[in-house]
Amino acid sequence: ATGAVSPPPPLEAPPCACAACTMRISVRTLAGRAAASIEVERSWTEAEVCARIPGLPGAIVARPRLFSATGAEVVGSATLADVGVCDGSELQLLLQNRGPVLLTASMDGTASLWCSHSGERICILRGHTAAVLSATFSSDGSRIVTGSSDGTAKIWCAHTWECLRTFQGHRRGVWSVDMSADGSRVLTGSGDTTAGVWCANTGKRLSTLNHCPVPAVFSPESPDGRRVLAATLGETVKLIDADTGDSLRTLKFMPCGNSSVAASPDGAHAIAGVGGVMVMWRVHTEECLSCFDGGAGRVDSVAFSPDGGKVVAGFSDRIAVMWSADCCGREHLTQNEALLILRGHSGPVKSVAFSADGAVLFTGSQDGTAKMWSVDTGECLMTFKGHIAEVTSVACRPFTMDDMLGSRAHDVAGRGR
Repeated sequence: ATGAVSPPPPLEAPPCACAACTMRISVRTLAGRAAASIEVERSWTEAEVCARIPGLPGAIVARPRLFSATGAEVVGSATLADVGVCDGSELQLLLQNRGPVLLTASMDGTASLWCSHSGERICILRGHTAAVLSATFSSDGSRIVTGSSDGTAKIWCAHTWECLRTFQGHRRGVWSVDMSADGSRVLTGSGDTTAGVWCANTGKRLSTLNHCPVPAVFSPESPDGRRVLAATLGETVKLIDADTGDSLRTLKFMPCGNSSVAASPDGAHAIAGVGGVMVMWRVHTEECLSCFDGGAGRVDSVAFSPDGGKVVAGFSDRIAVMWSADCCGREHLTQNEALLILRGHSGPVKSVAFSADGAVLFTGSQDGTAKMWSVDTGECLMTFKGHIAEVTSVACRPFTMDDMLGSRAHDVAGRGR
């Protein structure tokens, strides 16, 4: 008799790849904060995924965008399956129209980048060995320049946050830094009473401007960095040839010292903090046009709006005051003529900066915080907390896609060259 033949064992079913299969994914924000861990279907689009993420702002405030680990965007009718998302994948959440990226420098020895929409700190730049006294972006936003009381300045990539170059040569702290509009030169103002002009690409010192105690900035009328606006030991502000050190214009007011200097976007006007007032000149005629008196405090910081239509000063008595730059021939303006008086800091306002569109103003204070204010209403829109010492400098630029793509790291140690 023939024995019964056993049927072959059943074949294992292949993993399910159907579009309706459910899976679990995680979602993280730009700064690395966990936003959600949710069950989704492979056939879902961006809108369906975002509908399951708690706490997202309304579309009027910011449009959420989702990216896979490879950088592919889940957009429009594209599904999770279309961009290769599988069970256990992590998506990155970007809120478009987040507003500008804020840069702060601090006495705690670090500089930081912040999301102005959420108030989250995007990254911390570490590498200086003492207080960071000044920080700014290049005009295209791709690089950051910092100056420190350790006597050095550094250039950083604004997207990967790597320290690209270190400038050494000052005998005392670097109190002010700037980069020329074409990105070719770096300017440093130091407590050793000199300003240094450096090649941004090689780090070579191109010239030394003597008798310039700080501050110093490049003049916008010279995109290649061949004109410098600087305070001098003679209690004046001078327009200086950056190559020869020759004085081209001298702006005089009174012997009270200059705490901060800024140029209008077209380079035609200059403002400086002179004791308790902010003074404005017409540069090429050396004419003093007006002084803006904010009250009892000392002027610690000044800035022009991007269109040149407004000026603002930060004061030691914890306020920032904004005026129209069109002073209509008046030689002395007070708080009564101010457009806005911003109150909220608990320490002196050490730095002020407008956003690129002029819609918001940033302030940094000795109280260890930075704030964002509406230029239209004067409302405080956001307070940025995280530094453990005075915020010495603020700057900003628009948010870009490179910020999202470079946001894998969070706390960056400088590797200066």
